[in-house]
Amino acid sequence: METDLYLYGIVLADCEAPSVEGVHGHAPRVVGSGSLAALVSDLEPVDALGDPDDLVAHTQVLDALAEAHPVLPMAFGTVLPGDGDIAADLLSPREQEFVTALERLRGLQQYTVRVRFDRDAALREILEQNPEAMRLREQIAGTSEDQTRPQRIRLGELVVQTLEAWRPPESESILGRLQPTVSELAVRSIGSAEDVVEAAVLVRPDAADGFEAEVERIAEERHERLRFRLVGPQAPYDFVPQM
Repeated sequence: METDLYLYGIVLADCEAPSVEGVHGHAPRVVGSGSLAALVSDLEPVDALGDPDDLVAHTQVLDALAEAHPVLPMAFGTVLPGDGDIAADLLSPREQEFVTALERLRGLQQYTVRVRFDRDAALREILEQNPEAMRLREQIAGTSEDQTRPQRIRLGELVVQTLEAWRPPESESILGRLQPTVSELAVRSIGSAEDVVEAAVLVRPDAADGFEAEVERIAEERHERLRFRLVGPQAPYDFVPQM
């Protein structure tokens, strides 16, 4: 039975595979020709993908590689048939596009900044500032959900409306302060009312300390209302062409 190939990403031909364990314990290796190569590892056709360990291995391989080489990460779970021609099917048709993208990423590392409202702190602040919210909270106290369902719904609406009003100035302030410390910035869409901003940035290694210090300063200044999470360095997941 032909062995399939698990595809992590596209790299320049002079790239060396990282010395980390890949998906299902297989060692990553570089396969390609010309200016480009693919970072792959063996995968038995009967092997199932999708458990958390697989995703962790996928991410660890890419993040380890990105510490030393530019890479265009592929989506988790990308598999190539073992009898395929990587150069002809994947690399050659878009060679110049991929080379240009990789050269643009050379010497840069991605970080991800996630900022959320502190739920308890935000609620306290809303109750202090909004008499209607305070009245609703007092009516709800000591009651069951069924007894005060309308009041709970209305209080929830007030909280969401307030967070939505707070979000733009908070987000603009944070991004405005981070912008001078990074080479490129991409804002992601947010998923809940408590999210303030989520952004991926590209940072030069020699600028990383300054960037991280600025994130820490903002987090300290806004600790009464906001919670920050900084992830990285990572592979440049947010800065690759459509694959």
